[in-house]
Amino acid sequence: MIAIAAALSTNAAVAATIDFESQYGGYGYSDYSFIEDGFRVSYSPISPFGFYIVDDPADHLGMCSPACASNGTTAFYSFNESSVTIDLENKGLFSLTSLDAAKTFLGDGRPLTMTLTAMGVNGVITNTIFLEENLAETFSNFNFKDFVNISSLTITGGQDFPEFAIDNVVLATAEVPEPASWATLIAGLGIICGVRRRRLSNGLAR
Repeated sequence: MIAIAAALSTNAAVAATIDFESQYGGYGYSDYSFIEDGFRVSYSPISPFGFYIVDDPADHLGMCSPACASNGTTAFYSFNESSVTIDLENKGLFSLTSLDAAKTFLGDGRPLTMTLTAMGVNGVITNTIFLEENLAETFSNFNFKDFVNISSLTITGGQDFPEFAIDNVVLATAEVPEPASWATLIAGLGIICGVRRRRLSNGLAR
């Protein structure tokens, strides 16, 4: 049983947090993607006016008018009609655990609306985030239970208020057991079967 437990423990989920710190200072109007912790993050402008900032706007006055939400670290800011898609570089399955989100622009009287759409083994999964303006101007943490065994996750702004900011996207992927772990599992099962067979034989001999 110990051998089996040891082998199966290698199949535990491995967590990664996409915090955008590796992309400090990026911005633009065109398609953009990067790899972080084995995940590919891809940005796409939906309209000609869509653009992004990967930065902390508080360090660069004038990037937002009059200002953008800030949590003191680098985050991903999506302006106008844009989307962000996350998938594994190796095209495997993963889960979304949580993320931090805020409204991009401050002081414009708008709430935060975001739509999360995932493709996975259970089909299409969707979730909508909505925060009133007074709550949307600072980063809030959202936790998820339904986004499991997914192959891609796309985040878009709402139809009326499409701007959004995200940070600290916590993802988890199942680690595939090493060949040595499979060998340990098979050996453990063999030992259990051998002990069981011996006990049955002793019982019949009596």
